[in-house]
Amino acid sequence: MIVYVLKRLVAMLPTLLGITFVTFLIINLAPGDPVATKFGAGAGSERGMGGAGGGGAQSRERQADAIKAKKKLLGMVTEDRTVSEWPTAGTGGEAQAWERSERLAELAGWPLSLARLSDGRLVAGTSAGEVVVLDGELLAATLHPAGDAGAAQVSALAVLPDGDVVAGDTQGAVARYDVGTGQQAASTSPLGKQIRDVVAVGDLVATAADDGKVRILEPDSLKTRYALDGHLSGVWALAVLPDGGLVSAGYDQHLRVWDADAGTLVADHPGVGAAVNDLALSPDGTRLALALADRTVAVLPVADLDGGTAVLLKGHYKEVSTVAWVDDDRLVTGSADETARLWSVRETRELAQSTDIAGAVKAVLAADGIVFTAARSWREVPVWKRYLRWLGRTATLDFDRSFVDDRLVIDKIAEALPITLGMNLVAITIIYVVSIPLGVMAAVRRGSAFDQLSSVLLFLLYSMPSFWVGTMLIMSFSSVRTLDILPSVGLYSDNQLDMSYLPWLWDRISHLVLPVATMVYGGFASLSRYARTTMLETIQEDYVRTARAKGLPEYIVVFKHAFRNSLITIVTLIGNLLPAMIGGSVIVEYIFTIEGMGRLGFDAILARDYPVIMAITTFSAFLTLLGILVSDLLYSVVDPRVRNE
Repeated sequence: MIVYVLKRLVAMLPTLLGITFVTFLIINLAPGDPVATKFGAGAGSERGMGGAGGGGAQSRERQADAIKAKKKLLGMVTEDRTVSEWPTAGTGGEAQAWERSERLAELAGWPLSLARLSDGRLVAGTSAGEVVVLDGELLAATLHPAGDAGAAQVSALAVLPDGDVVAGDTQGAVARYDVGTGQQAASTSPLGKQIRDVVAVGDLVATAADDGKVRILEPDSLKTRYALDGHLSGVWALAVLPDGGLVSAGYDQHLRVWDADAGTLVADHPGVGAAVNDLALSPDGTRLALALADRTVAVLPVADLDGGTAVLLKGHYKEVSTVAWVDDDRLVTGSADETARLWSVRETRELAQSTDIAGAVKAVLAADGIVFTAARSWREVPVWKRYLRWLGRTATLDFDRSFVDDRLVIDKIAEALPITLGMNLVAITIIYVVSIPLGVMAAVRRGSAFDQLSSVLLFLLYSMPSFWVGTMLIMSFSSVRTLDILPSVGLYSDNQLDMSYLPWLWDRISHLVLPVATMVYGGFASLSRYARTTMLETIQEDYVRTARAKGLPEYIVVFKHAFRNSLITIVTLIGNLLPAMIGGSVIVEYIFTIEGMGRLGFDAILARDYPVIMAITTFSAFLTLLGILVSDLLYSVVDPRVRNE
């Protein structure tokens, strides 16, 4: 028997692999973008949504990040936590596709901010809260190590004249790091508002924050010397003019020029036309580039920021988030539309556009003809890798988390599966106990009034839909207008924990009566007909007639000789019972408000909860194979000759 079981298990493995592969294909290779559709966005919506900044654009960006995070759960994409390098040589003439030349270092989080040391090395601030120096061999040296999952993200960086690095984070803290030792030299307490930009103004440090203030800090201690008020809302960008003046801009669309040493306002230039996300001064110091939330880039003469004629660069289809000059004529921009673009200011046209940034660009930096970008990027995972990861996780019952409530899928199944299995085992037991004797008696008394009457009644029951029967049972036995003797909601009463054993047991039984009755009545007809048909064929065999001729009692002839040999067909049906436990209980669980596998699966389909759908499909496949194995084992019990095949 053991050898027979092992053979059957080995034979099942290719089938199980095939089922997992089909399940994987249904979710991952379906037409369109299933995850984006679940979030109410079209297949191209992540890259194609317009918007001009503000809360709406931020909401759409968060939705795009959420979509990609859910895709990550399904193994469709993986985080690209690298700084990208783009060459600018040969990007003249007609606008062309811009190919990245290299990815620099794999970081603990997404790179969100960039700066350059005097020796040419890059510094990156990440979403994991670390500050990293990238050396010439593309290795990462960490100044501030990644913290916990809830650590503040490094949103702004600046390099001081003495070579130290100053970083600002999303919780409003500012810290100074000694690059030589890698130690933190000074820090401030969190403001509770994000630091948007940090620059060195002579010997001082200036910060821009979401609370609408520009702060001038002492370089050594980072203590606030001045808190400059004037902006009506968040300050998002800073730039230092050739004469040492500090320019600030943000949500209120004003350009304000400050004397950092005196802490006074020098000029207020209103009417930029849109919120300003970033500022960049040209290498020759004559022009100021503004990354605007209305999807354009404005270039203004420094000598006349108020009334000068702006050069507008248009092409991005979402807000421009960052800008940097490559040389006196060319500048590079990054956008929430997931592209980086190279522009000619003199010709007011686009020179090149990146081809493979799959996330909102947060920072750009240009040096020595090379452009570096930091973005919340994602990379597509090859299909074969996705499947291998999915197969490995399936083998360990790791189905990740539900899209709906972020709970572990296996935990949800562990709660629902026992409920459905318990109900169905009770129902199946009742069906077999009632149907097989009915079928045998109908076969033995073929053509009798019992045979005809039972056939009519059973097929009448079979013809009634379960949702109607369930509703009728509730109206008849759980309504104050009728009997109202049985509960019709859930599997237990709210006060079950306060009951002693016998009342508790009766409470469970009474809650099962109506749902189980709804589940069993249809099975009587089908199984009893199978039993009747197979018994009719068996009792006509020669060995049955021989047993009767020997004078054996009729019950021995029927149950010992005929019935056992007719069990082969009945045993075959068991292979379909286990998977039917999940699918067949959907209506019953909904009508009677039972939190089982049927309801869980149906809710997951309605909510496009793909991890749960994939898990339930896999469990159904496993139960199907388990049912086939049980059938095979019962075959060998009923007919030992099967083991020798």
